[in-house]
Amino acid sequence: MLSPDESDVLTRHVAMGFYFSPRGGSAQVARYLCTALDAERWAATLYSGSVGSPVDNGNAAMFFCGIDCRSLDYTAARADWLNGGDPMVAPVPMHASFEDKANVPDRILLGLDDDACRRQVRSWTDFLALNSARPPDVVHLHHLTPMHQAIQDLWPDVPIITHLHGTELKMLTLAAVAPSHWSSRWVERMRGWAAASQRLVVVSRQDHELAVKLLGVETDRLVTIANGVDTDVFSVHERSGSASRRAGWQEWLVDDPRGWKPGEDAGSIRYRQEDLAAFDGDDGDLVPVVLFAGRFMQFKRLQLLIEAHEEMQRAGHPPCVLVIAGGYPGEWEGEHPYDTVQRLGARNVFFLGWRDHHHLAEILGCVDVFAAPSVDEPFGLVYLEAMAAGVAPIATATGGPLSFINVDPQLPTGWLVAPDDRGALVAALVEAVSDREQLSSRGKRAAHFVGEHYSWSQAARSFEDLYDTVIDETSLSALSR
Repeated sequence: MLSPDESDVLTRHVAMGFYFSPRGGSAQVARYLCTALDAERWAATLYSGSVGSPVDNGNAAMFFCGIDCRSLDYTAARADWLNGGDPMVAPVPMHASFEDKANVPDRILLGLDDDACRRQVRSWTDFLALNSARPPDVVHLHHLTPMHQAIQDLWPDVPIITHLHGTELKMLTLAAVAPSHWSSRWVERMRGWAAASQRLVVVSRQDHELAVKLLGVETDRLVTIANGVDTDVFSVHERSGSASRRAGWQEWLVDDPRGWKPGEDAGSIRYRQEDLAAFDGDDGDLVPVVLFAGRFMQFKRLQLLIEAHEEMQRAGHPPCVLVIAGGYPGEWEGEHPYDTVQRLGARNVFFLGWRDHHHLAEILGCVDVFAAPSVDEPFGLVYLEAMAAGVAPIATATGGPLSFINVDPQLPTGWLVAPDDRGALVAALVEAVSDREQLSSRGKRAAHFVGEHYSWSQAARSFEDLYDTVIDETSLSALSR
């Protein structure tokens, strides 16, 4: 029997699972968490989907560089789709999606039949068996996916922690509104996987309530742990001067353009050097820059932000520039934001395209406001990253931002507006870009708040405690049998 002191230093093994090819906020969470765990007590292996060569977006080796990562390669399935084939019947089938998008190889889970589900599970079971020498002490799965069944089949006695990032709950909400034969089967499976998890982690109070309603899980098996922020990378620094900012925009918009038109490649949206004059005011002062960063999903309401920006420009309010970063190449829902700009004839809107995550910190150093009027954002890590960098955010009074953006008139850190209210969004944008002093004070308070409450070291300690708890519970249960 180990003494308490010896037990405290025993290294345990956590296997993390990320079913998708890495993109979006949940992939960032998996990456940061793997590196933030106490290496003396926790050995972490990340099993992830991957697509493309090491220089491509979505490649796990590139995205999770520095982490013990074993990747299941979906590249051949994507190639089958590009050649007119079915990527879901490839030897390694393409991962499915929680979102119903057109012209992409990853079809929504709710549309896959039983055979497709079995292929998904078998692919992951074979991969995990081939790439693991022994069962881990605990499994931490990001999202509810077919990886759950593979883990249960391969390691039936290993406790599972399921990390709900919110997108699966959005899909289950869709299934409840418009049920079908296959969607009902997937709801049944996902409820079963949730029931087989020792704990489910949610990132907000709203997701806690949704998980109880949609998955039927007991409240005492739900744990709320907010995502963290890399406060070493995202930190306050003096806003760059005109020359430094212009050099950044020159690099991102002219020298290395990555914005993309619908159906075209990264870099198909290009700018000339003279276009950068939009960032400089007539009086020599810098024009305020509003930043959006994220995927082009409908719930992000990027089209609404473009409309609000154009409305304030037409109304003669103080000039500002809207910079749009992100948009995973080839992936969008609803009207593509480039088409929105063309439809409106919108001025002073620039597309940066998809950038490596570390570039976001550099970009935040060249902007004044972060704006993303998402409706029911599951959490919203990017808002916190902007806040950590001293950039005050504009969000809607829904979802995750409600838990961390303070709009108390005495100590505000940003703005919360009514969802889908263009007038309220215009008013918040006008207020933000019109008062530099107020903007600066909100940004400083936001940075202090994030540093106090949302560091990754704090989040990692919470997960380590949770791992210990479920491992010990499982051991006690096995002894009692």
